[in-house]
Amino acid sequence: MKFINYLMVAGLLVMTSCHKDDEDEIIVQNFDTTIVYKYNASFVIENQTEITEDICPDYLKSGDKVAICAASNSVTEANVSTGKSELESWGLQVVEAENLYKVDGRYAGTLADRIQGFQKMIDDPEIKAIFFARGGYGAAQILPYVNWTKFKQHPKWIIGYSDVTAIHIALNNMGYESIIGPMMNGFTKDDQSVTDLKNALFGNIVNYTFSSNENCINGEAAGRLVGGNLSLIYSLSGTAFDLNTINSILFIEDTGEANYSIDRMLLNLQQSGKLEYIKGVIVGEFINTTQGSDLSIPEIMKKYFGDKGIPVMYGFPNGHDTRNNPLILGNYVYLSVTDSEAKLNFNLNAATAK
Repeated sequence: MKFINYLMVAGLLVMTSCHKDDEDEIIVQNFDTTIVYKYNASFVIENQTEITEDICPDYLKSGDKVAICAASNSVTEANVSTGKSELESWGLQVVEAENLYKVDGRYAGTLADRIQGFQKMIDDPEIKAIFFARGGYGAAQILPYVNWTKFKQHPKWIIGYSDVTAIHIALNNMGYESIIGPMMNGFTKDDQSVTDLKNALFGNIVNYTFSSNENCINGEAAGRLVGGNLSLIYSLSGTAFDLNTINSILFIEDTGEANYSIDRMLLNLQQSGKLEYIKGVIVGEFINTTQGSDLSIPEIMKKYFGDKGIPVMYGFPNGHDTRNNPLILGNYVYLSVTDSEAKLNFNLNAATAK
């Protein structure tokens, strides 16, 4: 009996005998190594329908009451003092969630503490916005227990990034806008980001125009802006809170990941069918990554988005670095990328984004 070795080389399947007493037989046949770009939707995504609602909470005004909440890692008063003072300088009345300074391991209190602290703030009709103190890990833990009934009666702005992505996904999947941007422990990082956040919350919407770079991909598209931290999007895949990407502009960012992990997470989005529905991509900051022998971050992005025929704005300053220009998730936006500049405009008419 002959023993067969299978060698995959340059798109060819090579079969050769390794029995020394026989003449080598080499059979070469073509093997299609073309990457498959179209994937069937997973059972979760298959049941999703396009979100057409774009519910914008009331913009803030001087005298409004706002809250600081903690659903993830614990914080100290020093961590939030600068942010709290800044909010008060905007003419806002600031209240603190009951669990804000509690500590239970890494968390801002027990799971019950964090659920109750957040629930009380979203149930209060006088609270017009909720600023998260920091990220870390834990926000996704509270999602199954949150009752959104009173929130829907009195929608309010939810502000944060990183781990707060879990809260954003839940809101955006219900058709509500929210803001991915500076949190209380990051108000000292960049003054312009904080100013842009204030403008967005008070209804002075900031549109963005940046110079294009070699990693951008030209094109134009309109759709609902969704996304956030890639690790959180990935971790909620297959759950009841799976991100709805139908006819969307997808924003992603991350920190502290190996490049192969970034590839793995995007592979999940691809194979589950999420990337089949997107109209455009905004790549935020990917910092503190480890490349090793893997592709670079730009090469990974090109691998997943380069042949889809959609615009890609690469390097938007939102994420875990110094800059954190706020983005209004759930809002209908227009994305345009040319050889010279990349534009992102908010408050598009929903009908235009079809």
